[in-house]
Amino acid sequence: MSNILKTLLAIGVAGVLNSQTSLADEPMPGGFGGTELYGCEMNEGKTPADLMSVVGEWNAWSDEKGMNDYYAWVLTPVFASDVNFERTAFWFGFTPDFKGMGKTLDAWFTQGAELNAKFNEVWACSAHMEFASLIVRGGGGESSSGYASFSDCTFREGMEMDDLMAAQAKYSAYLDEQEAPGVTVYHLPGHGNPQDADYSMKISNWVSDLTTYGENSEKYVNQGGWKVRQDTIGAVVSCDSPRMYTATLVRSGD
Repeated sequence: MSNILKTLLAIGVAGVLNSQTSLADEPMPGGFGGTELYGCEMNEGKTPADLMSVVGEWNAWSDEKGMNDYYAWVLTPVFASDVNFERTAFWFGFTPDFKGMGKTLDAWFTQGAELNAKFNEVWACSAHMEFASLIVRGGGGESSSGYASFSDCTFREGMEMDDLMAAQAKYSAYLDEQEAPGVTVYHLPGHGNPQDADYSMKISNWVSDLTTYGENSEKYVNQGGWKVRQDTIGAVVSCDSPRMYTATLVRSGD
């Protein structure tokens, strides 16, 4: 398996729920949004500045198309393995509902060929995936750049979505008491995910800066946060080691 696909197994963000039968059989809470994820590597000799130049053109194009409910970030690895830290990058696009994502995709695939060619001059993308994402803690403020950690998770035997939501409520209440800021999102896989993926969902946690990440980590590691998580979220799902990425906001949806 290529390095880029190993990395794609490590992250994910919103789209259409059409896989994982054990989840599809259960009622889902409302409020899911649509996300698309491109996994890419910069072409030889190209830099982030080259990418952002094309992003500027894409933003002007998006304004013309009235894409006022589409949010996008470029993700690059901070803590990860089996990746090229200089060339690996991801496109993370989100809409609050699936109608917005459908409108965006329709415009891109019917009218965006010329601009897409400019992106392809800068990077080569080997995967395009979608997920259904639900913000379960935080959110509601203005979108910004920051740092995002992702883990692949599977339900423990006998556990289901209702159990996870109840556990999340308890853990979120604890984090609020500890004044540990952050946003937590659940991502359920849809089209384009690897056929051999063994996760039920991905869980991401977002912070505004690394200082906040360090302060939250101190509370987690040295002040008992790990035990609270183990007794709540950890009792419902089993998650692998998280990976962290910079999340550079390139479109704020308006």
